[in-house]
Amino acid sequence: MIQVRKLKKDNLSEFTLRPNPAMPWRTIKKIYSFFFIFILIITCVLFYYRLYLAIPFYGIEIFLLGYALYITCLKSTFYQIIRINARTIEIKTVQGKKIKKAVFNRDWSKFKLVSTYFNRPSFIVISSHGNETRVGDFLCENERLDLFKKIA
Repeated sequence: MIQVRKLKKDNLSEFTLRPNPAMPWRTIKKIYSFFFIFILIITCVLFYYRLYLAIPFYGIEIFLLGYALYITCLKSTFYQIIRINARTIEIKTVQGKKIKKAVFNRDWSKFKLVSTYFNRPSFIVISSHGNETRVGDFLCENERLDLFKKIA
């Protein structure tokens, strides 16, 4: 997902790149709650019929489901911000509390669309003085081509 914002004050263009999330956090919580209640009902039925050996496995199953949903949500919270003004190009990659920032001089830097072989997706690279930074790896191919048209 690409969000474009242009400020006339500093002649600044800002592109915010976010991956398309699988599900919003609220939906994940609802699904987890539904499965938790469903497994709790199954556990109560097993307890009623005195089938105690299966109950711990249902607890482990619900724990692993919660962990998997949490990791899925955590992996889709990163984003990139590209700020282009008259003199510099700033790329900020944010994933949780980790922030990587790269600043390039606009006169000496160049965006390149690198197409790969076979069925691998292309990628966008900004390079300047031997330093290269990849941009928008998590975007789909159409969005990546659209982004390249806008920033190049």
